[in-house]
Amino acid sequence: MALAAISLILASYEDIRTKSVTNAVWWIYSAGLLMLFFEEGADTGVFFECLIAVVIQEYIMCRTYGRADSHAFSCCAVFMVLSGKGLEGHILHMILALAMLSAVQILRGNIARGFKLKRPVPFIPYIALSFMISVIILHLVTTRMC
Repeated sequence: MALAAISLILASYEDIRTKSVTNAVWWIYSAGLLMLFFEEGADTGVFFECLIAVVIQEYIMCRTYGRADSHAFSCCAVFMVLSGKGLEGHILHMILALAMLSAVQILRGNIARGFKLKRPVPFIPYIALSFMISVIILHLVTTRMC
């Protein structure tokens, strides 16, 4: 979890400062996820769930937002799957990120016709914050259920 938080904070900082994120951030995060995958002894079902999440983000949703945003969502999705939250956790994370972005941009008056942004804004900080909130919510829900 610490590597995920550090990577997302670094990506958020880069996104805010330079409007782009270097691939090194995602390689570091991905290496940590790969170690988690082998540490958990994940089976083929988990592997395919991770693969589905990445394909959805990198080849379908990337048309909606930027490539770095897709990479961030992909890494978060794989973390959710490997930590037992599944694709349901990833969907919660996506909905929360989009809801947070929408709410803030509506309050700032940055929404034009067709629900498009008038001025582009960094999305990764919203992805990072909503990821942390999603992990906490899902941890509390699954802890209470057990």
